[in-house]
Amino acid sequence: MVLLDTMSSSGDIEEQKVVTSNDNKGDPPQYQSVASEQDEQNLLPVVDDVPFSVWLIAFVGAAERFVWYGATSPLQNYIQHSPSSKIPGVLGLREATATNIVNAMMAAGYLATIPAAVVADTWLGRYRTILVSALVQLCGSAILFATSFPRAVQAGATEGGLATAIVLIALGSGGVRSSVAPFIAEQYTEVNPKVKVLKNGQKVITDRELTIQYIYNVYYWMVNIGGLSALITTILEKYVGYWVAYLVPLCMMALSVVPLLVWRHTFVRRPASGSVLPQAGRAMVYGIREGFQMDGAKPQKQREKYHRQVPWNDTFIDELKSGLLACRVFLLFPIHWLCMNQTFNNLISQAGQMVNSGVPNDTIKSLNPIASIILTPVISRGLYPFLTRRRIRFGPMARIVVGFLFLTLAMVYTAILQHLVYSTGPCYDHPLNCPASDHGQIPNQISMFLQTPIYVLGAIAEIFCFTTGTEYAYNQAPKTMKSVVQSVWMATAGVGACLAMAFTPITKDPHLVIMYSSLAGVMAVTTVLFGILFGKHDRDKTVLL
Repeated sequence: MVLLDTMSSSGDIEEQKVVTSNDNKGDPPQYQSVASEQDEQNLLPVVDDVPFSVWLIAFVGAAERFVWYGATSPLQNYIQHSPSSKIPGVLGLREATATNIVNAMMAAGYLATIPAAVVADTWLGRYRTILVSALVQLCGSAILFATSFPRAVQAGATEGGLATAIVLIALGSGGVRSSVAPFIAEQYTEVNPKVKVLKNGQKVITDRELTIQYIYNVYYWMVNIGGLSALITTILEKYVGYWVAYLVPLCMMALSVVPLLVWRHTFVRRPASGSVLPQAGRAMVYGIREGFQMDGAKPQKQREKYHRQVPWNDTFIDELKSGLLACRVFLLFPIHWLCMNQTFNNLISQAGQMVNSGVPNDTIKSLNPIASIILTPVISRGLYPFLTRRRIRFGPMARIVVGFLFLTLAMVYTAILQHLVYSTGPCYDHPLNCPASDHGQIPNQISMFLQTPIYVLGAIAEIFCFTTGTEYAYNQAPKTMKSVVQSVWMATAGVGACLAMAFTPITKDPHLVIMYSSLAGVMAVTTVLFGILFGKHDRDKTVLL
């Protein structure tokens, strides 16, 4: 465990002295002096020790995901079906309306990260933003739970309660997500590589980039454990009732606030730095006027060409360029999220058209986090170290391309599976909507578990894309804009949810094969474009800001 001497102000965090627990045991020190350039070239890079505060905040982030997935997973059935349907629901608004409402909630939750990030960077700071947002989400969870009681449903409180809960949960979730990822990484304060002596006497060198990558991979693994809440709430929804299902995320949301309050003095808390957005916007305008060259906004250029004094320095422009590069990389991610969001609505409806063998149709999506929990250690502790030992650089752009490829395969398989559903009786391309279905009680005779490859392929795609995107957003963002850049990354999921709404006209039988085939084609084109446009950025080692 790394111990930090003399917790200082935010500006001095990076200069803190680092010792290890070995110093207290009389063992030889693990770390020697700061690594030399020769050490960096010759020694094997390894992951550094990770402070306890990293895992505390990772727990908060994973708990928030537990609440999000636990609350949203039953929503499609809750809104789409009526209490008398084969699949029990509450509102009975049919598939298209339910899909739009769920997509709107997804969009709001992810787009809310942008204003929340501005608040975090300029006013509240990341810690307070996470705390306030968690309390807002707690209120939303309480309203969702209270209005799902049978008496509340009979009293007509469900629609108003659901609308209020969706708004509060989306705002709270966006606030937590905007700051939790950069706040996690900020807890690891070591910036200089150190020579470390292993127990076998081998000298290695700690690597900040590898450590941040490791932290985010473990965080993603914890998030997927949180994602198993969907398994719990969907089973409770079917066999007990929606109110019990929504009690689970409410309790977890209350629990997530505890470490924020109890260990509040443990965290590295950088105060809000004031708004740099006006300066960043002004600098971008000057760069655009110089032919989209941000170097043209540097003080010397502005002084020589326009006799103008600007309030920033060269470092500010260089960091802004890095942040803008990250935002450019994220431009194609809405297509990724458009495809991933199918697991929250249309794939649940597809499962409802198939033989489920007594398993709720919205439970099978839990195969995604289960696959992620199994495969994340294989990739982060197996594949990545294997490549590192052989000095094979598997950069962030390459990882994203691989993730996009797996997601393309998932969409191809989904289109094929939907064709099989339409090729099977009794209702063929109008599942649950023909006289032979006995008023929607008999599905097409094909097993729901044939969806398994979709969720496994999607899990692999997420491991390569989600963790890499989060890591890249943190590494490339200027210190004063980390929450903002992180929120731009998260907001791409919101844009993806908005795009999903555009597919609503064909989100109905018998057009679903066309829809899934279109998604597969668009994802394939996106994969190729991403590799062409951004693959070259892997040639340079990431500069950590």
